[in-house]
Amino acid sequence: MSPAARIDTESVLRAALQVLDEEGIAALSMRTIAARLQVRAASLYYHVPSKAALLQSVADRVAAEVIASVTPGGGWRDLLTDVAQGLRRALRAHPGAAAVVAVRHASPQVFERAVPTVLAAMNAGLRVTDEEALYLVQSLYILVTGHALAEFGDAPEPPAAPAAYYDAWFDIAVSTFLAGVEARYGA
Repeated sequence: MSPAARIDTESVLRAALQVLDEEGIAALSMRTIAARLQVRAASLYYHVPSKAALLQSVADRVAAEVIASVTPGGGWRDLLTDVAQGLRRALRAHPGAAAVVAVRHASPQVFERAVPTVLAAMNAGLRVTDEEALYLVQSLYILVTGHALAEFGDAPEPPAAPAAYYDAWFDIAVSTFLAGVEARYGA
């Protein structure tokens, strides 16, 4: 079986994540991925229509991991904590993806699966409209992504500060965000 016969969308996405993590976003190209998979770049287009679609797949993969980390039925604080910790975990696993997630939103088909869980938790414990609830989750996502960019933005270079600093900054940023949400929207 030729290498081209063995590739699929998932293998292309895995290779893209490896390139992002090991070489950084500047190195990500269809040719680089094809070389990793030992195929011609043109064969990738059977599985991923464009580089933009590939980048969207990276953002969607991270978002899907975050959504999977959320425990349904909890309160708003648990939900937002799960989102923050899940996103940080996903970006720690794939530090090169931080640069992608910073500029690409999850696609509607990925995000919309989480909307009922988000709205149930946020509306049960806060005085928010549905729109505000979704904006709050997105705002936290941006906050954590910005933190990840500070920590991993130069992937594959190591972070500039010790890990303990990033842990402290993360804890302070998330706890301050949660306190602000409670102060502004608490029931």
